[in-house]
Amino acid sequence: MNWADSKHSVNSVKPHVGNTEPRLRSTREGVETRHGESTKSCDCCNISKPETEYYKKDFNGRLDSTCKSCRIIKLREKTLGVTEAQYWETYHSQDGKCGICQSRLYSKRYKKLAVDHDHATGKIRGLLCTNCNTGLGLFKDCPTALNRAIDWIKV
Repeated sequence: MNWADSKHSVNSVKPHVGNTEPRLRSTREGVETRHGESTKSCDCCNISKPETEYYKKDFNGRLDSTCKSCRIIKLREKTLGVTEAQYWETYHSQDGKCGICQSRLYSKRYKKLAVDHDHATGKIRGLLCTNCNTGLGLFKDCPTALNRAIDWIKV
């Protein structure tokens, strides 16, 4: 047996038990480890979050000053006129379920229900899961087409 294959060091009588010192560096030969992950404070909510919680602002890798959660809330208020309080009121009135399929969100990718609205009038109809919201969008909110689809799957 080669001495390098043994669990004993060359000049030691006791077995090797591993390094008891914690890692002092956050990088090792250019490979970044999870130790010492950098954080950034959001300009909107003032909460310090990991850099993965921010969108990239440009191709140079600079990060947006507002976190993803706050950015989504601001966009919802600007485009649909739905405040965070109104969103949660609707969410609780629907018991946290999609308005069409009645399922709850159990996804790592989709964390909130989409606000469904009439594109012609802008009236808010409720909250839908991504699949149902996409389905309605693909049918262009046309009741006639949806009724034909219902008749189609009943055959």
